[in-house]
Amino acid sequence: MKQIFFILSSLLYLQTSIGQVGSGGLHGSLNMNSGDFFLINLKNATNVDAFNPDIYANVEGSPYLSSDWLYARIKLEDNSNYDSVLVKVNFFESKIHFRDENGKEKMVAIPVKELEIIDNRSPLNKSVYVSGYGDDKNEFYQAITDGKKAGLLKKMKVIIKEHKVFNAPPQKKFESDAIYYIYANKLLYEQTKNCSALVEAFKNDAKIIKFISSNDVKCNKEKDLKNLVEYYNSY
Repeated sequence: MKQIFFILSSLLYLQTSIGQVGSGGLHGSLNMNSGDFFLINLKNATNVDAFNPDIYANVEGSPYLSSDWLYARIKLEDNSNYDSVLVKVNFFESKIHFRDENGKEKMVAIPVKELEIIDNRSPLNKSVYVSGYGDDKNEFYQAITDGKKAGLLKKMKVIIKEHKVFNAPPQKKFESDAIYYIYANKLLYEQTKNCSALVEAFKNDAKIIKFISSNDVKCNKEKDLKNLVEYYNSY
């Protein structure tokens, strides 16, 4: 599991904010700043997607992790690391937005492996997002907790839905849903309300079965799942 997440093990504060995370990660090599990020990666047109902000003008709501621009550390597919890059995370497009040297909003077209918010102004500070899981390797998952045997990931699934309005054109709206996954045995196990369907992720461990029963664990609740995974990793 540790070699999969590549998450910032050298930052001890992450152990309290999102649980224990695997070793390696963004501090595995010298961080470069946002200027280096633009110079090295984004001068090449094939590494950048254009973005028209008017594309969402007629859609209510937001596809972003936050509507604010936030400072982040990012790690690309080639393991290059960049510090203090202003970004927005677009869950609908599975893209990272940035501003170029002229202040124009664009999207990173090359795969982003990891992203950590490092912005003290935001309640999202210290949260970590990873890609490379599931059918769509570009989708981002928040790393809720991680350990030697299993991890807990949260995916924000964002879609556009049309709602009929009497005597008016349909209204479009972004709708989001949090989906939790346990990552174990190199597989993703999707949340269910009935924990018995997730026992396989824990190799049918008798201790886990007893923990679920004794603590009335709800396997569609983040807090309960986090406690369950952390207990499993504790022995």
